Amino acid sequence: MTGAGLEAGLEALAAVHAPDRRLTVWEVTVEERDGARLLAGVVSAAPALRDLESLAREANTGLAVELIPKGDPDAAIHGVAHRSLAHLRAEPRHAAELVSQMLLGEEALVLRQRGEWLQVQTADRYVAWVHGRSLVRSAPADPAEFRARLLEGLPPPGRWVVTARGARAVAEPAPYAAPMADLIQGGIVEVPEIRGRFARVVLPDGETGWVGRGDVVPAERISERFTPSGRAVLDHGAQFLGLPYLWGGTSEKGFDCSGFVQRLFELHGTRLPRDSDQQAACGEPVDVGPDGSGIADGDLAFFSETPGARATHVGILAAGGRLLHSSTGRNGVAWDALFPSAQGFDENGARLGAMLTAVRRALAPPAEPAAA
Repeated sequence: MTGAGLEAGLEALAAVHAPDRRLTVWEVTVEERDGARLLAGVVSAAPALRDLESLAREANTGLAVELIPKGDPDAAIHGVAHRSLAHLRAEPRHAAELVSQMLLGEEALVLRQRGEWLQVQTADRYVAWVHGRSLVRSAPADPAEFRARLLEGLPPPGRWVVTARGARAVAEPAPYAAPMADLIQGGIVEVPEIRGRFARVVLPDGETGWVGRGDVVPAERISERFTPSGRAVLDHGAQFLGLPYLWGGTSEKGFDCSGFVQRLFELHGTRLPRDSDQQAACGEPVDVGPDGSGIADGDLAFFSETPGARATHVGILAAGGRLLHSSTGRNGVAWDALFPSAQGFDENGARLGAMLTAVRRALAPPAEPAAA
């Protein structure tokens, strides 16, 4: 096989195994070592490595591609955020772009380490770098079970979810006790004890404290606090009105557009990908009609500055055509109206309406009640 043929074969495999580089590690190149060609680099998916092995055999060339994480059963591939937020960056340095965040108690698959930084894959399959001190690491008893549970978005059994905004764990089950830890809405904790109006929480690093009993709920009962309906999502999202925009933000401390949508929908029972163009592939298309009359509460609106290009902005619609979103144009969470008939329609809404590319219905329907 010629060098051009090998490059073409590598490009074809990249299109199959890494069509979205945000969701996998594919760092493979053709190199010359000691006068011989070989495929070298790193991948994070076993099927990708198998196909690279086949390509190397076909091309009669060497292979020096590493699969991460390594298959060592004692490897500390389980990572969990032990403070309110862990910042995920595009590169292993503090000055790199913030691309996403992990909340307290959220887990990740640790792929590899580079100095003080860890490359991880989170439950939404996003791959990014996090400082090693932001996570508690361990070797899972059953690595396959952990990886499967992570990608299903399921917390470990028996966990509780923080449902209050601005909650803090305090030293004693008493009013005005000294603060011990910053918590965050959507964070995951253990609750080994309830004492009157307080619940004792255990953080992933073993720190303990007390919160109000109403600030947490068992993970399996979260729908009792956050109803899986479009109206409930909008009412919840409206609590963040005026919160400043944060690129890469996915929490009550600051959202970007897709982080706002992803976090709200997850709390209300629907898992979505991280970025707006990825979210635009979810759910079913909605025919909104010329006046927006086809819109239902909780539908997602997608926008692009260039007609036909991928979505670069997303927000949550209310029936009638109002949009709740985290926007740089509004410097945070705000309402806009996309149709002249919608309350509050103005120039900003008209500009957004002109960039509207799709409306999709992605909210999962409520679960059927169990049979008696």
